[in-house]
Amino acid sequence: MIEGSATDTFFAASEEEKNERVMPRFAQILAEWEQLGARLVASLCDDVFLVGATESPRWAWYLLFDVDDIDVAAAMIQATRETVDGVRGDRWFRFELRIGRPFWAREE
Repeated sequence: MIEGSATDTFFAASEEEKNERVMPRFAQILAEWEQLGARLVASLCDDVFLVGATESPRWAWYLLFDVDDIDVAAAMIQATRETVDGVRGDRWFRFELRIGRPFWAREE
């Protein structure tokens, strides 16, 4: 599961910079994760009662992926650190990746 939220840098940026540079890179990161083999299972955006930047440990969105091995998960986080067209994803967004297994009390 990837937990994420925008950073203060994102909120301080102009709408033009967000629309022309930041959000295209964010969409590209999501596409790169799928190219790495991550399969989106579910998503949740926790902004119904939230405005502005989140404070740790709270996150703004949660993306649940199925991955075949831990190397895919590591590559997903590395993709956020890569600078593409002058934009590095982790400057604009916080990401945390959690690895788990099926919950024993629910899954058989």
